[in-house]
Amino acid sequence: MKILLSLFLLFCCSIVSAQQDVYQSFEVDSAATPRGGVTTFNTFLQANLRKPIAAAAKGIGGIVVLNGIVEADGCITGVKLVESFRPDCDREAMRVLKLFNAWKPARKARKEVRQEVIIPVNFKENTPFIYENGTRISYFDVDYVALMDTTQAYYKQYLPIDSMGIPTGDIMLYKMKKGIWKKEAQSPLFRKVLADLPREKTYSIGYQNGIVGWEGDLFVVDNKGKLLRQSYFRKGQQVGAELFYHSNGLVSEMTETLNDKSTITTWYSNGQINQVKLVDPPQGDFSYAYPEQVIALWDSTGHQKIKDGNGYGIYQTRIQSAKDTTQYTLFIEQGVYKNGYKQGVWTGKYADSSYFYNEVYDKGVCKDGKARAEGEDSVNYTEIEEPAQFSGGIQSLDRFLKRNSKYPIGAVRIGVEGRVFVGFSVCTDGTLCNYELLKSVRPDLDQEALRVVKKTSGYWIPANLRGRKVQTKYKMPINFTLN
Repeated sequence: MKILLSLFLLFCCSIVSAQQDVYQSFEVDSAATPRGGVTTFNTFLQANLRKPIAAAAKGIGGIVVLNGIVEADGCITGVKLVESFRPDCDREAMRVLKLFNAWKPARKARKEVRQEVIIPVNFKENTPFIYENGTRISYFDVDYVALMDTTQAYYKQYLPIDSMGIPTGDIMLYKMKKGIWKKEAQSPLFRKVLADLPREKTYSIGYQNGIVGWEGDLFVVDNKGKLLRQSYFRKGQQVGAELFYHSNGLVSEMTETLNDKSTITTWYSNGQINQVKLVDPPQGDFSYAYPEQVIALWDSTGHQKIKDGNGYGIYQTRIQSAKDTTQYTLFIEQGVYKNGYKQGVWTGKYADSSYFYNEVYDKGVCKDGKARAEGEDSVNYTEIEEPAQFSGGIQSLDRFLKRNSKYPIGAVRIGVEGRVFVGFSVCTDGTLCNYELLKSVRPDLDQEALRVVKKTSGYWIPANLRGRKVQTKYKMPINFTLN
């Protein structure tokens, strides 16, 4: 019995020892690599790294070297610092690498094995700025052009931000008068509840220009301060990259616009790249125009389904059931891509069989479509999406607003001008609901904008999606200008 027990213990120890072996890259038949390749991994790193403000203020760049163990299941463990750049950047590099769990594991003797990897993480140089006691201080000349030489400054701006760059207070602007800085203006920090994200309270945080809208960085956070979305505005227009985040802090989607084309890159929550596509920039307040061009697509296990725009695509989206809106089901869409565009027959169906569509494409353009929802007749169509519009078109809407709006007397007396943005939903019967003040100027102008927008209710043609009337969101600017 003792001999058998000893043999059993020896056998168990051998198994544990084998499980704990960690190999180097030169000891395996094929080394561990990021799924999707090194290029997509570097894109992931640069999209997710948030350079700490203290480091960004100095403008310096550097490399943090980390190591870790890629496990047989493709996850990374034991991430450690090998070479430091500076403590705050070291911590940020470790945060991002620990969240990347989309590795193709090493193989040895036809088995997945554990392997040590060494990863350099690069923090790029940037233009330095002054950051003191939680405030970014900027200097400008008389034309509001940024200056590095503070002795030549005409304006000084104080922008309170936290260690990750999220605003914490009002912007204060000072003007040099007779050798003394005197307060010139104050831009209040807006922390606005978003009505279109109902699961829990979320807030947009940023600054608004009284005439043109959002100005500078705009953040969306949840009620615990977790970052959900980030974008940048200049004179009311979104510029640069827009980022959306998974609940674990990784970027889920990045949109970059250049030369009238937007590149959208998406990732799974483990860091695995999902899709790269090109689209036309948004037209007004509506979604991206058709057709979109898909460049590459990977499934959740890292297998590339579309390469250089060619392959068979399968998409799965969680969506409300068409027969029971209290329940959710999977929406499965699939078909062929050729040179980046949908080609031939595409199908879509809910997993609970409450909805389906069948469409025929030529070079990304829908030539014929048929869809049916639970309890409804089948509908035929050629346009996938038709946005809501005011009856008679934009010119008719403009005439209606001019005829029915009234400039508040109080605003006229003191010469106040501005643009109020009102959000609302166009219901399936052409009426409006879910009114929301998106950008305020002053109470009397805000109320007049809401009043005249509500007056348009009932004069709208609802949006159509695959032949069905659907409720959609809309935002409208109401201009108040004195002649």
